[in-house]
Amino acid sequence: MKTPIQVGERPLALAYVRVSTAEQVETGASLDAQRATLVAEADKRGWAVEVVADEGKSAKSLNRPGLQSALARLDAGQADYLMAIRLDRVSRSVSDFAGLLDRATRKGWGLALLSPNLDTSDPAGRFTANVLASAAQYERELIGARTREGMAQRVAEGVRMGRPRTMATAVVDRIRAARTQGQSLRRIADALNADEVPTAQGGARWHASTVKAVLDSAE
Repeated sequence: MKTPIQVGERPLALAYVRVSTAEQVETGASLDAQRATLVAEADKRGWAVEVVADEGKSAKSLNRPGLQSALARLDAGQADYLMAIRLDRVSRSVSDFAGLLDRATRKGWGLALLSPNLDTSDPAGRFTANVLASAAQYERELIGARTREGMAQRVAEGVRMGRPRTMATAVVDRIRAARTQGQSLRRIADALNADEVPTAQGGARWHASTVKAVLDSAE
């Protein structure tokens, strides 16, 4: 779905918005909020803008219709920037993101993120983007490994994995930190699902209610 808002000969940004299936079901306003924020920021920077959306798609790979269409236009010189509110709207993979940065450099277009504020059309922006992507993947992998190890140890010790109080400390800390940053229960649950972090019961699916139970038990 695209909403053309191009004006005159200003640099054209393709404002990319994405929502996963879970986010789509639980937060109907998510795409609209992303769209409004990006359009306002593009206008502030003096850019023309078109909104490109992927609804019900995860960021585990770059193989998404809306994103692929935007990349093809950028490569063809039909637009100047790929714009998103956060890195995780575009990619959760360091290797995919590194390839995307290389592609942008070779083809002569830039990636602009709002949070954190960076523009990969310059070397400093590309360096910062790579550091952020690497740090995010390292954190996800480390938490996942610690969680699995903690679960396995508890099972080996005969501990019944049935309540939030048995949740690995690293996961509890992650949930509390995300909540402190103002993230919604649904968004926290979606991030845990995307990173394949098991629940306290060993399940594969987090919900807003599950996250709330962990927070309540940690108080």
